[in-house]
Amino acid sequence: MTKKNGERANWSGQMAFILAAAASAVGLGNLWRFPASAATYGGGIFILVYIALFFVFGVFLMITEIAVGRATRLSAVSAFASLNRKWAAVGWLGTLVPALILPYYCVIGGWVLRYLWGYLVHPGGMAEKEFFAAFTASPAETLGCTAVFAAATFAMIYLGVKKGIEGSNKVLMPLLLALTVGVAAFTVTRPDAAAGLKYYLVPDFSRLCNPDGSFSPVLLAKTVLAAMGQMFFSLSLAMGILVTYGSYMPKSADIGRSSLRIGVIDTFVAVLAGAIIIPPAFAFGGEELARTAGVGLMFVSLPQVFAALPGGSVVAVAFFALALFAALTSAISIAETVVASLCDFFRFHRRGATTLTAVYVALAAVPSALSLTFLDRTDFITNSIFMPVCALLTCIFIGWVGRPGFVRDEVTALGVKFGSYPVYRFIIRYLAPVLIATILVTYVLARFGLIQF
Repeated sequence: MTKKNGERANWSGQMAFILAAAASAVGLGNLWRFPASAATYGGGIFILVYIALFFVFGVFLMITEIAVGRATRLSAVSAFASLNRKWAAVGWLGTLVPALILPYYCVIGGWVLRYLWGYLVHPGGMAEKEFFAAFTASPAETLGCTAVFAAATFAMIYLGVKKGIEGSNKVLMPLLLALTVGVAAFTVTRPDAAAGLKYYLVPDFSRLCNPDGSFSPVLLAKTVLAAMGQMFFSLSLAMGILVTYGSYMPKSADIGRSSLRIGVIDTFVAVLAGAIIIPPAFAFGGEELARTAGVGLMFVSLPQVFAALPGGSVVAVAFFALALFAALTSAISIAETVVASLCDFFRFHRRGATTLTAVYVALAAVPSALSLTFLDRTDFITNSIFMPVCALLTCIFIGWVGRPGFVRDEVTALGVKFGSYPVYRFIIRYLAPVLIATILVTYVLARFGLIQF
């Protein structure tokens, strides 16, 4: 996003950037995907693997994308082209991903809005198994909720980086964190929460063993790949968001420390989300329900769990308010990435780019609003194919074409140290491409039933 006077907007400071990037990372994936993945892949084992992968892998990918944005002062589509025109496709792919995600994300945000409203006016109706199917089968209701959620998202974009995005994050992020802590404190102190917490948090190494009790490298590999996939989804990697937000980052901010803090906030919310969901779900429906993933967990199973929980309607209101804040902050970052790309590449004024993006979302959201199958397929293409491909190409470009020294120079601007640079160089050049390629191939083969995952 370029102002009329040629100057690019900036965050007011490092904390504003951290809040904005953390708000982008903390989304619906933290609330339904992380708990289900942890419950499926060994509870505490999955959490430990996830945290380890973030510190030795995820933080360096975040540093890379933020550094590209701050060095070029451009969004993804223009940033990579400015570094090397032959690799402009990386930027285009990084812009295509949020452009495809934004319409169906607004649809899901509309679902959250409808459930929050339902719990406020008619709590009992939300627990009916048929409610979600009936709601999503109503085009008028689904599209109406989508429109309201999208309007709230684009209102923040119209206001700009400081007044809109930064201003909203200063309100929504503290509320989101407070609700997360509050609801988690309530659920973990229930009399029947102990078994679910143990299942969720205590590492169960038997899940890494074969039926005969011997260690299984295959099961360990599945856990690592699942944690890696969740990390991409959760940290807003390979979506152009961190490049765009990094382009608004002042030179005085420390990229390394900021990346670390963003990841810590995101992981904190994800782990607490599991503490909110797993104990009551485990008590209500056992291990099978605790391992449920996707829309079925959030919009079908959890309402039944809340109905059986003492004070469940109040918990449900708090939970769906938390989900709404998470969805809204993430949707704002996704929309900003698309708008900034239009401004940078096509030289649109911000209001014009925002209006064009809003019209596109209004049209592109219709198929996802009317068909869960279409939404699911779009989600698979963006998250399991395009995002890993974009991340893989980014690592190859930085590691072998643009050279890792480019990132080192940006990180160490104004004398900031980058003591882990040798490790960073090895990971970006060798380890990251191998792991990302493995994730990509595994998920695609599993999707088509060629392997079990």
